Amino acid sequence: MKTNLFLFAALITAFLSGASFSAAQVTIGGSAEPTKGAILDLNSTTKGGLLLSNVELTSLTAIPASFPNASAISNPQLLAGMMVYNLNDFLTPNGDGLYAWDGNKWNYIGGSDGQALLPPPPSVTISAPTTCLNPVPDVIVSQYNLGADTTKFNSGEYATLSHAKRQIRYLKDCTPANAVNVFGDLYQWGRVADGHEKRTSESFATNDNSMQNGAITDVDVYGQATAASGAVGKFIKQKDTPYDWRATQQNNLWGNGEGFNPQSDDNGGVLYTDSKYYQNTDWAIRENNPCPSGWRVPTLDEWKRLVSYNCNPTTYSGGDISNMISTGKTTTGRGSGNELTWVPVAGGKADNSGWANTKGHLSGYAVYKTTDWDDAAAANYKNGTKNLYDAAAPEPLFFLPAGGLRQYFDSSFYSVGQFGFYWSTTIYNIGVGAGALFFTYDYVHPSGGLLLADAASVRCVK
Repeated sequence: MKTNLFLFAALITAFLSGASFSAAQVTIGGSAEPTKGAILDLNSTTKGGLLLSNVELTSLTAIPASFPNASAISNPQLLAGMMVYNLNDFLTPNGDGLYAWDGNKWNYIGGSDGQALLPPPPSVTISAPTTCLNPVPDVIVSQYNLGADTTKFNSGEYATLSHAKRQIRYLKDCTPANAVNVFGDLYQWGRVADGHEKRTSESFATNDNSMQNGAITDVDVYGQATAASGAVGKFIKQKDTPYDWRATQQNNLWGNGEGFNPQSDDNGGVLYTDSKYYQNTDWAIRENNPCPSGWRVPTLDEWKRLVSYNCNPTTYSGGDISNMISTGKTTTGRGSGNELTWVPVAGGKADNSGWANTKGHLSGYAVYKTTDWDDAAAANYKNGTKNLYDAAAPEPLFFLPAGGLRQYFDSSFYSVGQFGFYWSTTIYNIGVGAGALFFTYDYVHPSGGLLLADAASVRCVK
């Protein structure tokens, strides 16, 4: 880290200590009296700019450990007004640029384009059938899980495939250890991307797999762990009720706890106008939104609609997919008129045989338009004979890998490669958990609640 700012501060102190101006004003670089109203006036015949410290911020809510005496800072609010230039391109949501500390949080001031330097994720729009009398809003789904390392499968021969097929093929080709490049990160509910989501992150209160209560009380105004808590960037264990990583629960961290309900105006997640329902997303964006700019965590009802997307008003909210048949590798319970078909995938092929052993690291669900999957030409893909990433195979709309779960009580990992757990913003059981999409090889369940201290995958929607 450059020391320009600290040298600059020392110069200021030196000048102020010898300054004779009545209001402790000082000019640096010239002999003229400081401009009225200015404490410090940079006035030099040699023109240039003020060079701030270049640092790598890893969290919006923490003073970097590299700062002088960082471990001894007991009151971060005393540093309010401090400015730095952040070099970390991947700091969500704005990337690198100029930041100011307000006592609790780093605030983005500006950068090269005022936007996150993370490229916007590729996406697909899932639209309600045109025959629906009261169509529900479209769902625009990102093609990758948060934290997926797309550089591993977006070049070379993979680049000729669709985004979904790239992931299916990569999981076929890779070793179990490298499957994490598709699986991505695991977030505790409501937390920002502060490093805790990495599968290699330490755990709190101690960095082991013992059962512990590590719930934190030191949180900032956005509900996130502060430097004083010692838990920034760490998975927080909580073995006791209410199984939350926070000692005091806050149910609006990723939204207001409400979701889309097509049967009524819930005055939160939906607006009702001209006999149609529209997603009200104003409430869904929070300062600690882990998704890139313009994206957010989906509501539970958005997951339900993606599982059971048809024109029947009684099933707008979706339902389970179960009873996977062994021949055809599709579903018997997708419902009449359902526009989408969910296909279990392992080893690059349609497979619902248990995702066992090695194949258990290479699994997930490919989601197709029903008309594409039912096409007669897809027969050898439906029966599991041919690879689903072949050029002639039906094109999936998107693919959800089985990234597993990091467990609330001891931070251990559960069923990575065999089960998928995807967060929603919706509080499922007040005081306990939030709604999520859950799947394994033989069923998909879009309503089961996860405990808030669990860590699960995040797939963003626009």
